[in-house]
Amino acid sequence: RACFAPFRTAMAGFSVVAFLLGASLCFSQFQFTQGFERLRSFSVYSERLLLRPGEVHNAFVKPVPLPEYIVKQFANKTMHLQKVDLDIVRVDGSSGKEEPLPLTAVYNHHHAMLVGTQHALEGIFNRSRGHDPLGPNQRLTGRRGHQDHGPAEARALRPRGCMMHGAAVNEFLADVAEFAKGGKVAAFGGASGAEFRGTSTALPAPYTSASSSPESFMGLLHFINMRGAKGGVRSKRFECPCTSARKIDPANGTVDGQKVLPFECSLELLQQGNTGCSLSTYIGGYRCCEHGVFLSEDIPGPEVPPDELRAKYTFTYYDEELVGARPVRKPSCCDATGNETHKGNIEYDVPRCPEGSPPEFCEHVTMSVQPFDLPMNRSRNGSAIDPDEVLELVHAWGHQHVGALGMELFHVRSGQLLCRTRPQYGNGSGAGDESGFVVGIPPCVWGPPPLSPPPRIRRGDLLRTMARYNSSEARHGVMSLWLMDAAPLAKTNGAKADVLV
Repeated sequence: RACFAPFRTAMAGFSVVAFLLGASLCFSQFQFTQGFERLRSFSVYSERLLLRPGEVHNAFVKPVPLPEYIVKQFANKTMHLQKVDLDIVRVDGSSGKEEPLPLTAVYNHHHAMLVGTQHALEGIFNRSRGHDPLGPNQRLTGRRGHQDHGPAEARALRPRGCMMHGAAVNEFLADVAEFAKGGKVAAFGGASGAEFRGTSTALPAPYTSASSSPESFMGLLHFINMRGAKGGVRSKRFECPCTSARKIDPANGTVDGQKVLPFECSLELLQQGNTGCSLSTYIGGYRCCEHGVFLSEDIPGPEVPPDELRAKYTFTYYDEELVGARPVRKPSCCDATGNETHKGNIEYDVPRCPEGSPPEFCEHVTMSVQPFDLPMNRSRNGSAIDPDEVLELVHAWGHQHVGALGMELFHVRSGQLLCRTRPQYGNGSGAGDESGFVVGIPPCVWGPPPLSPPPRIRRGDLLRTMARYNSSEARHGVMSLWLMDAAPLAKTNGAKADVLV
């Protein structure tokens, strides 16, 4: 259940179920429309993916057109999305019957999705074909290599780091905007992974994700075929182990001859000698999980048939104009492995607690302090960033892996706890309830009454992340990343913003 911002008073038009946990109120479900224009939904499917046992898919899939009536309805208009839900399914070719696939069949390491014009999405797809353009390696394609000059159509994508970082997402979307020719491209996901079925992405009106003249969608899918991984969650294939077939060269910073993302661990993790912070001690994680590799010691031969699957996206959107809509963006913060000048390493290892330790003491804690929404490497679009600009935080959850105990987000100056999230674990075998796996991380949500008002935070304000894992066993390639949505403060005729935190 989600520990949301404090609940105030019940209001007609909301479907609310509240649970009291300690001194905070938490919600299992509610509707965010508050009498606004009606919501409608439609579902679309990615092209089929074929993966053999142990194989990794970590790349964009080909853009797929949205329904024709959607394209016509929002031609030269803005579509405001409340949420987008993902499912991973197998569709029977003869009957059309749809079967959701559990994490024990296909593990969702992470995913992202873009909605925009066909031209913009095809441009990104063609320049990133066959790999994740944002990591874990630095391969890029394009007619002019890494050159940053010239028309967008003639340039390759610049390496940004993993799509799971809010900072990388923002820089990537700046590149996408060049293809979109000023239009808005809506982005969902990023660090969202195995928790996808049990984590609501719904935004409370009037906050939305906006896309101008939407024509197509495109998913970045990092999926792992779990077939043959014995023991379910105990197999740890989802940790992306570096198998004996991989050629790791710490001196050159390469895996199988390819440069991996630079390691950017915090001083705390470096002083601890964390094994996930250097190729010389690297055991497994994102940097051994690129597109097309196998995570099993036994690589299946061509006689082993691949498994077929598709990503199913269900869009929920406002059918009519949403008066006063407040489009959101992804703040650059926060990664538990980062600091004030580096966005972070994305991942780290959890060492096993000393033999004989009482279970209650087997808890690994990592902390970082980072600005709320300042680019780490360059000003966005070459323009100066105002650290005093105020954003309203609307939606947040802390993405973590198996073994996670939860995350907290604090405002450093005021000491205020902004958000606390705790993973939910499955107890069964069906899709959405896989035993031992993280199956949901209910988010913190702010908005109009009866929700608490969104915290107003300056872009330069420092936020502290606390991330906790169970350390009764060693864990590799774990993550502790905040996924947040925030909206620029509405214009108030020049009045100074009242910053609430």
